[in-house]
Amino acid sequence: MAYCNCGEPSQPDRCCMPAPPPVPCCLQGPAGVTGPVGATGPTGATGAAGAVGATGPTGATGAAGAVGATGPTGATGPTGATGAAGVVGATGPTGATGADGAVGATGPTGATGAAGAVGATGPTGATGADGAVGATGPTGATGADGAVGATGPTGATGATGAAGVVTPAAAVAEASSVDNIVEQFNLLLRNMREAGLLES
Repeated sequence: MAYCNCGEPSQPDRCCMPAPPPVPCCLQGPAGVTGPVGATGPTGATGAAGAVGATGPTGATGAAGAVGATGPTGATGPTGATGAAGVVGATGPTGATGADGAVGATGPTGATGAAGAVGATGPTGATGADGAVGATGPTGATGADGAVGATGPTGATGATGAAGVVTPAAAVAEASSVDNIVEQFNLLLRNMREAGLLES
């Protein structure tokens, strides 16, 4: 548990023992439970829209500036003379075509090996005897269906209970300072218990 300061701005961390009003000292207790949110007030009427000011006149368009004079076109220089085409050199002689080389001899084809002998087929094993078929057991008798029970009567609908009545709790004034927050909150809890809204 801590105590609040004594209200001296120069010594905000100084603490003092609690004293009766109007001494500006208080006992700093745990934060109280947040009270219920009050109902939202009605929305205020929408204010009238302001008048739109008139659009001012459009200024006159300024006169177009004078077009500057076009400068003189420079003289075109003379075209240089085209040089003479070079002499085409003579085509050299075509060399002689060499003789075709001799075709090599085809090698001999190797002999095909003899096919291997087919192995003998092994004897087929004897087929075992079929086992005896077991006897089918007798089918049990089907029991008779039980009788369907009679449908019971529909019970009468009970009367609707009276609507519950909620007793409002007595109003509590809002806390005006840190000093009376706990006092006002405890008063609110007491009023709610008396109205049956909270268990004791």
